[in-house]
Amino acid sequence: MVRVHHTFDAVVIGAGTAGLSAFKEIRQHTDNAILVQEGPLGTTCARTACMPSKSLLHTAKLYEERKKFPSNGIHGSEHLHINFPEALKAVRRKRDHFVESTIEGMDSFKEFIVDGRAKFETPTKLRVDDKLFHTRATIIATGSRPVIPSLFKPYKEDVITSDDLFEMRDLPERIAVIGLGPVGMEMAQALSFMGVDVLAINRSESLGHIKDSKINATILRKLNETMEVWLDADYSVEPLDKGYRVCAGNRSKEVDAFFVATGRTPNLDDMGLKQLGVPMDSHGVPHYNARTMQVNGSPIFMAGDVTDERAVLHEASNEGRRAAIHAIYPDKEPTPRYPRLEIIFTEPSIALIGDTAYALRNNGVITGQADFSNQGRAVLEERNHGRIHIYADADDGLLRGAELMCPDGEHIAHFLSLALSRHLTVKHLLEAPFYHPTIEEGLKTACKDALKQLKAA
Repeated sequence: MVRVHHTFDAVVIGAGTAGLSAFKEIRQHTDNAILVQEGPLGTTCARTACMPSKSLLHTAKLYEERKKFPSNGIHGSEHLHINFPEALKAVRRKRDHFVESTIEGMDSFKEFIVDGRAKFETPTKLRVDDKLFHTRATIIATGSRPVIPSLFKPYKEDVITSDDLFEMRDLPERIAVIGLGPVGMEMAQALSFMGVDVLAINRSESLGHIKDSKINATILRKLNETMEVWLDADYSVEPLDKGYRVCAGNRSKEVDAFFVATGRTPNLDDMGLKQLGVPMDSHGVPHYNARTMQVNGSPIFMAGDVTDERAVLHEASNEGRRAAIHAIYPDKEPTPRYPRLEIIFTEPSIALIGDTAYALRNNGVITGQADFSNQGRAVLEERNHGRIHIYADADDGLLRGAELMCPDGEHIAHFLSLALSRHLTVKHLLEAPFYHPTIEEGLKTACKDALKQLKAA
């Protein structure tokens, strides 16, 4: 039973990935805590992000594979077609399984969950609707929501975001995907594989946080195979009797709808943080310590997408756990953060591990490269498109980071993330066995290239 006018050791606001991680960690140390959630349970990952998007990508990739059938002696692919309503229904069915599983995982502490909107009255006093709670520490894990640029607000009936896509009963014939970050690229490729006529637009030349120019060029070539891509585009939108005309310079294309993936904004509205005098950045995010997750020395902590930084599940979970530990034990020594790991589940997959080429420029770093156009296993499976660039210190070969687009890149990315966290060198990586024939042999090629440069130096 939740007690009002009682001082809790901690209150967690938000029952997403970060909030659940924080609350579960807190319960290892005290039962004197509550979890506040406004709206339905189930996490963003399960409802509108990780799980349904990967389900749609799976369907899209299955359908795209039909193009390889004739060259392998499999005939009849020209008679295959995709039923959009049935495909979307299958995505929702699988999505709902994960939502239900997430909610079932809260059964052991459901009596400590309070439904309502939380607002700070003081740093240690929270009002949740008509209830007042006192707390020694608060963890804000309220997540984020998609941003819709003002240009598209007049056409909101035809604007789709990741919050809407998986609830649709059908797909448009022509769509403009606005923003080629991770979500935009995944959904642009999925929709194009499924037969939707896709125009993909990005205001910069950098794709999905990738900074290496050769990797960006590799990504662009792959995207251009199934869609039209405009980069560094200053575009405009003109409504027509049916659909819209999108223009950029001397280019134009007609579309029926827009999938907008231009970023997300933290859910911090009306929480009373401004009234507390909490220092904030230009995006309205409170200043916080990235190691302890503490806000400006106050008893308030943050975790997950609401920080507007590393918006991926493993980071949200780790941040929630760290915020909880430092909320309960303020003097505890901070633990190191994970090496950066971002994966985009396109085909081939894209990944960024550790530092980027841009971050390491002019810093005594060598680049080991591998091109997958003639990589054995990739050629056999007709997936021979991609590159790996690994970055290492020029003096001792210590691995610093990597950027890649290659087949099974998500698995290679995890291998490299482990190597980074263990402070391994290029030579250490080459001491490990690489089975033949595997995609991982492409990584071996990149490591050998880096080792040659070390010896030359």
